Amino acid sequence: MSPPPLIDIIGYYGPVILFAITFHSLIGRTPYLIVFTFGSIINIFFNKVLKSTFREPRPNNQRFFIHNEKSVEEYGFPSGHAQTSFFAVAYLFFVGGYQPILLFMTLLCGITLYQRWKYRRHDIKQLVFGSVFGILFAYGVAYTTQYYLHHNTHLYI
Repeated sequence: MSPPPLIDIIGYYGPVILFAITFHSLIGRTPYLIVFTFGSIINIFFNKVLKSTFREPRPNNQRFFIHNEKSVEEYGFPSGHAQTSFFAVAYLFFVGGYQPILLFMTLLCGITLYQRWKYRRHDIKQLVFGSVFGILFAYGVAYTTQYYLHHNTHLYI
């Protein structure tokens, strides 16, 4: 069995790569970095709650990227890869990220969605809703953070 193409590897690890890029981009902006880190953890928990609420199965005829991927999650709605990827890029966008980095991150999100679809781990609906949930959660977290920082001027920004 030959190793998967590089694009599949990038897509599978997309959420981790995007978290690292956002984390690095927020160094020096401590309040945003702290909120992003905790927001990412809450976003993952939020995804687990949504999956256990909707209980929508993954598509049939799945292909597995790594040996033990099958035991990771039973349900596919919404896509956790899509939700965490778009949370990272949207949060950085909402708090003022550097545009070339945001464009690169959006490309990585697209690669992640493609990998999840190619391996039939999610259908299009699961990917779209995961992306939307990630963006909406990022907006809520970023808006709340900016509101709090704006109304508490004694904090370091």
